[in-house]
Amino acid sequence: MTVPGHDFLDRQRFVGDPVADTLVADLMHTNRAHVLYAPLRLSPEELIKTKAADPVFDFLVGKQTYPKWFDEKRIIKGQELFEQYAVSIMSLLGMMALPYCYAACPGNKALYLTEKMRNSPGKRLAETGEFTLGVMRKGSHAKGKTGFVHINKTRMIHAIARFHLQKENWDSHWGVPINQEDMAGTNLAFSYVILAGLQQSGILLSPREKDDYIFLWKYVGRQLGIDERLLPDSFQDAHVLAETIKLRNLRKTEEGMVLTRELVRYYQLAFPKREAGFIESQMRYYLGPEVSGYLGLSEDPIKDQLITWANAWQEMQNIFSLPRHQLPQLMSNLGSLKKKTTDQPI
Repeated sequence: MTVPGHDFLDRQRFVGDPVADTLVADLMHTNRAHVLYAPLRLSPEELIKTKAADPVFDFLVGKQTYPKWFDEKRIIKGQELFEQYAVSIMSLLGMMALPYCYAACPGNKALYLTEKMRNSPGKRLAETGEFTLGVMRKGSHAKGKTGFVHINKTRMIHAIARFHLQKENWDSHWGVPINQEDMAGTNLAFSYVILAGLQQSGILLSPREKDDYIFLWKYVGRQLGIDERLLPDSFQDAHVLAETIKLRNLRKTEEGMVLTRELVRYYQLAFPKREAGFIESQMRYYLGPEVSGYLGLSEDPIKDQLITWANAWQEMQNIFSLPRHQLPQLMSNLGSLKKKTTDQPI
């Protein structure tokens, strides 16, 4: 991969997902929103079984195509790594990857202006968990399986958000909402940043394991409509691209601090009381002082030191113990999270 330059990235801020955006705009402008929203209420499993002749169903469950570089064995290897460390990965998603995205401006303005991202973080975490599990389960990208539909539903939701946000208080200087650079940054948060967090947790991965996981997310990103020039081929390429996007976008903003504050508040209510008091310290541990400062995470020398010692102990256990298969525990955790989220759907 040739790492994109700043001029290319600047242009990509004004590109969304032309195929999905055109479909959504056409339906909205012809007063056919009901045609758009009804299929999104169905699960991927229900969508696959439903036969309907309309453009939304065609988009969601139409012909599945693969890029020339598709390698099913590498996809499976990446999914096996996820299933092996599923609980650790999902924990890092909430404690590290999502807050990392909140620090990216102006991309975080789309999250901030989507009110339910601020007011219903538990529901959003559950939905993010379902999407991640849907594309990470072994075999989910084979023909006729649901991985493709999970991805297309997300593409459609992004396109709907772009349509509505640009009709409201959106500054065109920010680019388009959920643009190509921002989607590439999110893809890196779900892949490269997670791998960095696993390493920080004492989970030792081989170069090939890391590259296969990046490859899996390259495929998911491509299916999400991200330009292939923004999708790294290896862990090293991902590192360089992540640093480039970080330099361009990560900064301290009111939007990032509010999003983070609401996420922390949710965790403090959802976690047992003993763990709840250490949420910010745990986030600071994984994000580091620079990004934590951008997000307004409070320093607490005593708690921060206790978390450092606790994590050091856990890292030693991870280094010297055989890994357990974590997928069954993750399924149980996601079930509990869904029961706790009682707010209304979109």
